[in-house]
Amino acid sequence: MTNISLPTDYCQNKSITINAPLDEVWSIIADFNHVYTWAPSVTHSHSLNEKDQQIGAARHCDIEGFGSIDEVITQWQEKSGFTYTVTDLGPLTAAQGRWKIEAVNHHETNIVIEFGYNLKFGVIGKVLHSLMMKNKLSQGLTQTLSALKKRVESGNLVRPVKIDKLAYPAT
Repeated sequence: MTNISLPTDYCQNKSITINAPLDEVWSIIADFNHVYTWAPSVTHSHSLNEKDQQIGAARHCDIEGFGSIDEVITQWQEKSGFTYTVTDLGPLTAAQGRWKIEAVNHHETNIVIEFGYNLKFGVIGKVLHSLMMKNKLSQGLTQTLSALKKRVESGNLVRPVKIDKLAYPAT
């Protein structure tokens, strides 16, 4: 996975070590469309197209306390990580996320999340960011990693997998 910084004005980074082999952790995060099964703040997610685990795969997420977003994978490296764009939400614009995964040893895996973004709404956006968005994003990233660790190490889902009809038009 590339070490080039995300091309944004603001960036937050969080990491965690999970007590599981890389393949086990990768199988959870690579299931891009079912993030709601382990991330408590994502109340539902579904595919927006027929692609999966590749550049161009897209999902819609309903996020408690934030609203709804769409994400599209722009970089995919099997068992190494992926990068995706995120639609605008509140004062956040041009947002991108990157997940990097690396084996520490045969029984531990390190995950790094980078979330980069720009702000819109000028001074108002900067005030909203400093008063609440920055801390809320930081807490959200930490909670997401903790939830992933719990999911992998316990094997328990936050929510069961829903069998949805395809959210994109059949071809």
